[in-house]
Amino acid sequence: MVLESDINCLSKAIHVINFEFKKQYTVGRRVTNDITVSDISVSRAQSSITLRNDKIYVEDLDSKFGTFVKI
Repeated sequence: MVLESDINCLSKAIHVINFEFKKQYTVGRRVTNDITVSDISVSRAQSSITLRNDKIYVEDLDSKFGTFVKI
């Protein structure tokens, strides 16, 4: 799975997730997350991305502004 920053983001980044390595990844501003996003609009613990039964689930972790998925 490939994640790309929004085109208007100043700190554009691309993240490649390999679900063979692990089945769940955390996203947020905290440096202990698997995917760190350095943007004040992102919560310390924003969301999780999980592979279950060949389906990918994105779950908001009660972040302040919610989690937006753009496909």
